[in-house]
Amino acid sequence: MPSRSEGLLGVTVFGLIAAVPLLVAGLRVGGVVIVPEDQVVREDLYAIGERVIVEGVVEGDLFVITGHLTVAGRVEGDVSGLVGGPATISGEVNGSVRIAAANISITGHVRDDLAAASTEISINGSVGRDALLFSGEVSSNGVVGRDIRAQAFRMWINGSVGKDVKVRVDTLILGDSAVVVGDVFYKASDDAEVAPGALVNGGIIRRDALAPVWAKAVTRVFAILSVFGFILAGLIGQWLFRGTSRRAIAVVGTRPGRAALVGLGAVLVAPILILPLFLSLVGIPVALVLLLLWLVALFLGPLPAVTWVGQKIVSGRGGLALGLVVGTILWRGAIWLLPLLAALLYLAALLVGLGSALIAAWEQRRREGTGLVSEVG
Repeated sequence: MPSRSEGLLGVTVFGLIAAVPLLVAGLRVGGVVIVPEDQVVREDLYAIGERVIVEGVVEGDLFVITGHLTVAGRVEGDVSGLVGGPATISGEVNGSVRIAAANISITGHVRDDLAAASTEISINGSVGRDALLFSGEVSSNGVVGRDIRAQAFRMWINGSVGKDVKVRVDTLILGDSAVVVGDVFYKASDDAEVAPGALVNGGIIRRDALAPVWAKAVTRVFAILSVFGFILAGLIGQWLFRGTSRRAIAVVGTRPGRAALVGLGAVLVAPILILPLFLSLVGIPVALVLLLLWLVALFLGPLPAVTWVGQKIVSGRGGLALGLVVGTILWRGAIWLLPLLAALLYLAALLVGLGSALIAAWEQRRREGTGLVSEVG
């Protein structure tokens, strides 16, 4: 079972999909997507662009994939998304905020929960319920209505917390203005720094960390980078092999059983063919190249299956690229949240996806061969 800190990433990432019925949503794509101060969007808004700025009102949910997010107006529903740069919530969000960004600043009001993954998170406004945080540095100088649950290198609390603080940190500091209604539970190698003016109504309880926070953080960062690497590799593959990519995704939907059998054969047979090559000096370089290709196939094999799922969710809108992004987030989020089924989820996507890619490549080769023969004839 995942710990709460491990579950944070799953909740944050999976939450990006939980409220994404793109079938009926308003989709906006552009360099800068802006909701002006005098505009009211009366549906869910899905924005993809270099910058997303909300100064007006969004009456539904807001989902973004952007390099820079600013919410200075009001969002009646949830705010979810992936932000390559800073994310600033200076307005009002009447639902929850679930985002991953380079840095996150909350100076406005979030009525429900905040689930965030970032290098730096600052809360100078208010969060109505729980704050679930994964970050390098966290500073909470505002108001959190219920619990703070976090994993961070350094954490400062100089505001109020309505219930408990449960964190894993290297350094925990409670400032003079800190007020914690419940208990403070923390895992760390050293004692927390508690200012004389800090008020904790419950107890301050420390448990020794079995592994340093940086080691845990490295595994989390690697997991996040693997997701982005998977998406980037998929986008490059779709651009380089447009026809084969579309054909492979089509095979997932029309012949998943056959694709799974082909994928299973590729996964099992490849090592059997590679191992004998290591027995000779001439065969070793060839074996190493084939082994590398096999490992790459294990990593990228799920691409067609994952993209097909994503396209079904977005109903074909946004092309293969959006289908890949949405499908990947859903798939990896499910793996995080359902550890008992993680191996099955990965294996299913791998076998069907890899098999579909091989079938599509073989059919493409046959078509090209047939066309060449007919021209010669």
